[in-house]
Amino acid sequence: MVVELKRIIFFKLGGKDFQLSRLIGAFVLVIAMLMLVRSAAVMFDSWDALKDYPGCLSQISTADAVAQLQYMDCKQSLYNITGTELKGGQGMYSTRQFWTALLMPIAGLFFWAVVFLAGIMFYRTGNLVVPIEQSIREVDDRKKK
Repeated sequence: MVVELKRIIFFKLGGKDFQLSRLIGAFVLVIAMLMLVRSAAVMFDSWDALKDYPGCLSQISTADAVAQLQYMDCKQSLYNITGTELKGGQGMYSTRQFWTALLMPIAGLFFWAVVFLAGIMFYRTGNLVVPIEQSIREVDDRKKK
């Protein structure tokens, strides 16, 4: 004879006297909010740099040493802002380089949004109850004939 019992245990994080999880959640919320704002600024800065690069190249009119310095300045500015490094003779970035330079800041923005949501979860741990199901199986010790 096998008897299977099931019971549900409610696992509660935090409590009235336990405020450490709320403190950690508050710190995570503040840090995530600051980094979320920073990531948004980096994303818009990258977009502006990619959008303004063709305009920077169009301002170069002559083929002398000054024009070469202006070209290197445009190229270095694009690299410093977006991290996209153009090859030696490459005048314009490729579609792959454009999306790579733009998607990295967007991914950072989403990462910090997820950390922000995790911070909300930590902050509200006094209200967080996780149900855990426990199964107990009792086996009869009698031998079968």
